[in-house]
Amino acid sequence: MNWLMKKLFGKEKHQRVYIEIGRTPEQEEMYQEQLRIRDKLGFERGDDTKNWLRLHQILLSHEERLKALEGK
Repeated sequence: MNWLMKKLFGKEKHQRVYIEIGRTPEQEEMYQEQLRIRDKLGFERGDDTKNWLRLHQILLSHEERLKALEGK
C-alpha cells in the first residue's frame, strides 16, 4: 500500500492556496439590500435553513393568492 501512496502522491508535500476575493461595491450594495429585505420579511440572521423554508412558504402563499384572484 505504501508504494501506491508514493506513486500517487510522491514524496513532495502539496500546498493548498486559498484566495479570498472581496465583494465589489455593486455586490456589497446588493448584499445590503438583501439584508434589508430579509429584515422586513422577519428572517433571522444566521438561520439559513429556517429562512429557506420561510421563503418558500411566502412564495407558495403568494402563488395561491394569485390563483384565487385569477379564478374570480
